[in-house]
Amino acid sequence: MRAIAAVCDKNGLQFTVVDSFIEESDIEVPASRRDRGAQLGWLLEEAEALLQRLKPDVVYVKKAGSGKFAAAPERHEVEATVQIAAHHKGIRCVLRGTEQIRASHVPKAKGAYDELLRRPEIAARSNAAKRERYLYALTALKDHGG
Repeated sequence: MRAIAAVCDKNGLQFTVVDSFIEESDIEVPASRRDRGAQLGWLLEEAEALLQRLKPDVVYVKKAGSGKFAAAPERHEVEATVQIAAHHKGIRCVLRGTEQIRASHVPKAKGAYDELLRRPEIAARSNAAKRERYLYALTALKDHGG
């Protein structure tokens, strides 16, 4: 079983792959691409190529905030691009918020999500963004039989 976790921003995505090895990388739109349609088209091609190369069983995408913590519309566009790429490759793609990730592991409690990020295997990652992506990828494996 192989899982990818992706966190999107308006200019691209960062991903972590987990199975018998761990791979981490970033895909960012080149600065030379100014047109938003061209940027999204490029991201779609890159995401499809990534999924073709890595052949994951599932992709978990960190869901952008909403309400008073709303993310930029461009982040939602990139999330949609990842979902389209996964659909084109026949790969299950799931948007998950931090509360859904927490619920896959432990009961609701104050600080439970942060406690997950402090688990030794997760805390060993070099920065907060990598720890969170690793937790998402581990959760995808757990939720889908890996």
